[in-house]
Order: sequence, then C-alpha cells, then structure tokens
Amino acid sequence: MSLTGAMAKTKIAHIITKLELGGAQKTTLSLLRHLDENDYEIHLITSPWGLLTEEAFCIQGLRAFLVPALTSELNPLKDIISFLQILRYLRRRNISIVHTHSSKAGIIGRWAGRFAGVRFIFHTVHGWPFHIETNILARFFYTLLEKITSWITTRLIMVSDTDLKAGLKYVNKNRAKYVRISYGIESREFFNTNHIKKSKDTRLVSSLNIREDACVVGVICCFKPQKAPLDFVKVAKAVIDKGADVQFLSIGDGILRPAAEKMSLELGLNGNIKFLGWRKDIPALLSVVDILLLTSRWEGMPVVFFEALASGVPIVATDVGGASEVVKDGINGFLEKTGACEKLAEDVLSLAGNPEKRQTFSKVSRENFRDEFDIAYMTTRIENVYEQSIKR
Repeated sequence: MSLTGAMAKTKIAHIITKLELGGAQKTTLSLLRHLDENDYEIHLITSPWGLLTEEAFCIQGLRAFLVPALTSELNPLKDIISFLQILRYLRRRNISIVHTHSSKAGIIGRWAGRFAGVRFIFHTVHGWPFHIETNILARFFYTLLEKITSWITTRLIMVSDTDLKAGLKYVNKNRAKYVRISYGIESREFFNTNHIKKSKDTRLVSSLNIREDACVVGVICCFKPQKAPLDFVKVAKAVIDKGADVQFLSIGDGILRPAAEKMSLELGLNGNIKFLGWRKDIPALLSVVDILLLTSRWEGMPVVFFEALASGVPIVATDVGGASEVVKDGINGFLEKTGACEKLAEDVLSLAGNPEKRQTFSKVSRENFRDEFDIAYMTTRIENVYEQSIKR
C-alpha cells in the first residue's frame, strides 16, 4: 500500500535509541528485515553505540542515519541536538511514516515527526517508562510526557495486555488508539533446538566446559537494574547450598555485570556460574539450557520468553509485566514475586531434580507456541496497521 502513489514506495523511518542486545532491539531489526521492500523505502535512525548497529547495516535496502547525541539518559543539550537532527532528516527525506521504539526515541522521534509534518506516527511500547520502582516525581514526569505525546500518535502498538491496561489507565483512555500485537521471533531457528528431542550439542557443551548430565539453568538478559542480576546470583547460591547438581550460565552484559561477578566470587560460586557475556548464538545456547531463569523487577514482555517457548525450555521467573501471559504457573514454568529469591530457588530445585516434570513443561511450552509469536505474523500485522491508517 503506497502513500504517495501506485508505483512509489512509502518512506518509513524506524527510530530507536540504541541497538543494544535487548529484546526490543532484536525484534525491531527483525521487523526491518521482513518489511516488504516493494511497498516501503525503509530508514533507520539510531545512535551509533549499540552492539547491533553493525548488524543493522547488513539489512538489504536499509538506509541508516546515526545520531551520536541520542542517548538513553536525560540530557537536555543532547536531547535538543537529537531532536533537531532527526527533524532535519525526516524533512529532507520526505518521510511519510515514523515508527518509534524505546522511551527516549519514542518521545523525541514522535515530536520530530510531528514538526516535520509526517502524516502517520506509530510507537511500539516495549514497556512503559513509568513502573513500580520509578520515584514519584519521575513517574509523574514520564506519565505526563507519554500522555501528551499520545495525542500526536496515530496508533500505539502494545506487546502485552498488562501494558495495554496501564496505557488505558494512565496515558490515553481511547481504546481505538491502541492495537495489541505480540512480539515475533525467528521461530524456525528455535524449533530446531527444542528439548522434545532430548539431546544436547556435545561440542557446544564441551566448549562451554559444562557436564552433559548436569542440569543447566540459563539467564539471558542485559545486566541492568531492571533485570536484577544480583537476585539471580542469590538464587544460584540458594540452589547450590542445597547440594543440587546444577550449572548456571549467565548470558549478557551491562553496568551490573562486575557487581554480579564480584558477588559470585564472594559467595564461592565462581565454579558454578559461567558469565559468557553477550552471545548471538541464543538458539544454540537454549538447546543446552534445561531451565530459563529471569529475576526482573519490572518488564514489558521479555522476548526471551518466546524463544524459550519455541525451544521447549521451562521458565522460572518473577511475575512482572506480561510474564503471566506466556508463563502458566505450574504448567510450563513458575512465577514468583519480585525479590523472592528463596522461592525462585525452590522452583529451580523442583525442576532440576525432576527430569520428567521438565519434559512435561517442555511439551506444554511447544504446544503453546502460536503463529502470532512468529516474526512473519508480527510483520504482517504491523503492515496492516500502517495500511489501515493510510486508508483512513
């Protein structure tokens, strides 16, 4: 569906703050790969500092514009510079659709689109910036920003029912403003590693220096306050203290990684937790993981949950954001309150010591993986949202 004519392509700019190795970032890049090149001229605006930035340049037909001043932290000078640079780019390129991701880019990008005269402005909420651990003043500020900016937004795309309810309560009460579209992953990559076949890649197991017969608990996340990586170390300590034959794999990086590694050493867990840093072979790693653990304090909807579902990996996690929409407590995983490290440890132990239960949970996870969790389905839904708005 072309906005500018039967033969011309619609120019669309996706704007995201930083292409770090996170679920929102990976999903955004997957969306850019799958958008129909016959219908859209695709632009990406982001900062140059993310680990996935180089990967973005490999997307066929993508036009990228890097904005060094675009950062996650509040910085009035850099924010004004970012706004002006994005505004200028949108005007020069005659962009017809702006689609923003992440909180900072969501505000700056949508207003730049507005002042540039962009007719259609979309924003995917990968988790609201106001949450339970935000202080009162910051929560008021972020809520007010989102509320005002929602007025200039054509549609708000929600990845979880939890965030949809929060949006209706705090941001914009007009239900027609929202559309619910689940995250989509490259599901075939994870189906090939699912645990139903009851086998592990022996070469990968050997390279990771873990025993093939040990129960492996994996944590895949960015080491930042939201993910509470120190709670993960506490859970590991509680599990190991029970004498369980469990090996922990920590996959990710971030500002709290040094603190997590230090705590691991202080608690005598240096041989039980392997900090692997950022890895891009997540499907392969999930093939050797028996339990996925996530100790987040707040969430939108973790993409790793869908990857675990497709791989048939049981999930033990905190009940935040949209977790309960994917993890069915006692059926394909367990959910606990935030900070409940002892309870999370008990859940890990109950699965680690019971291979039959893990296998049952694995089958349920695979059976509950739906077509709407695939990237192709997600892309089609988003393209339909674009087209419906253009037709109106």
